[in-house]
Amino acid sequence: MDFYNVATIQKRLQRLYDSGDIFRLYIQNKPFSPVKIPLKKPKEQELLQAFSLILKQKEKLERSGYSLEYRAFHFKKMGVQKLPVFVVINDKEQFLLLTNAKEEYALFVQWYEYLFKYYPKLKELFFVKPRLVVEYAKEWEKFVLILGFFIHNPSPNIYIREISLKGIDTKYIQKHLKILDILLSCILEREPLASIKDFAFEKRYGLKYILPQVRFRILDERLRMCGCDDITLTLEQFEALETECQRVFVIENKTTFLSLPQLQSSIAVFGSGYNIGILKNTRWLETKEIYYWGDIDMDGFAILSKMRSYFPQTKSLMMDTKTLEQYKERSVSYKGAKETELKHLTQEESVVYKRLASDYYGKNFRLEQEMIPFDEAREVLHQETIR
Repeated sequence: MDFYNVATIQKRLQRLYDSGDIFRLYIQNKPFSPVKIPLKKPKEQELLQAFSLILKQKEKLERSGYSLEYRAFHFKKMGVQKLPVFVVINDKEQFLLLTNAKEEYALFVQWYEYLFKYYPKLKELFFVKPRLVVEYAKEWEKFVLILGFFIHNPSPNIYIREISLKGIDTKYIQKHLKILDILLSCILEREPLASIKDFAFEKRYGLKYILPQVRFRILDERLRMCGCDDITLTLEQFEALETECQRVFVIENKTTFLSLPQLQSSIAVFGSGYNIGILKNTRWLETKEIYYWGDIDMDGFAILSKMRSYFPQTKSLMMDTKTLEQYKERSVSYKGAKETELKHLTQEESVVYKRLASDYYGKNFRLEQEMIPFDEAREVLHQETIR
């Protein structure tokens, strides 16, 4: 029976502390209000059955430093019994002592005052999330320097690597981008970023960042640029590219990409899996014949569908039933994507995709590009260029 169990009461007090309300009182400059925790009243039958146990719990509670509020209860068989009905915490000092939080609270006060002096607008954030003050206690001196840099240098147009602050290195800033954005957003009075993926922090605060790159090979020597046939450009440069090619082959496997033969009026783009999405705003691709060649597996068809959603004229190469049936003995097993609705597949491609999803050809089936003899692949590629 658990009526006056000290451990249970301690947990309830800890939950009160963890709620952060005691920090909010400090932020609002409000006094501590006494806390009353109700205790369960034993029934007479319970007292009769376990009087010794309940008495021991009561005595232990009385020795544990809690202030107790008592009430007299009248029982038929046991008469009047004076029992505790509330644990009462009268002041802040007692509350902090009983929750073993005196040091942490002092740390909160120290850093809250430090931060409020520099950035009073953080008061609103810390009222909502007061434990941030304690959670980042070891970081605030550095954070203040970093915050100051961005506030006094809006849109600096430099890489994070170029930020020069005493005792702060590049990796430190990169490690804390999420919390730095939360703090800066509060100070600058705007919504924090939902995510810092894809260089969102750098874009918001006017920093340079590593631009996505596109690697492509020119398969017709007449189209070479400055004598080069294997070129890597930033995405922005690739989007502005002027080329007289007629066909674009998007290839997933790097070795296959590098092995492609010379093909008239053609270039090959290294696809890099789902990263293919970076091509979606490359407007000049809209006027080209596009061929996508990936592995015959769940991911391969998902990427094909994604590519075709950007460029509806995209055709698949060697991702059909004929190729699959001919070389299925060379398949491997892999842990791939889960089945989803792919809206941009042809009827035949959809049949293959659904069969892959149902393990029709074997569990987690994959037929990799490298498993198709290159002589045959070369022949298919040449046929596409002479149509």
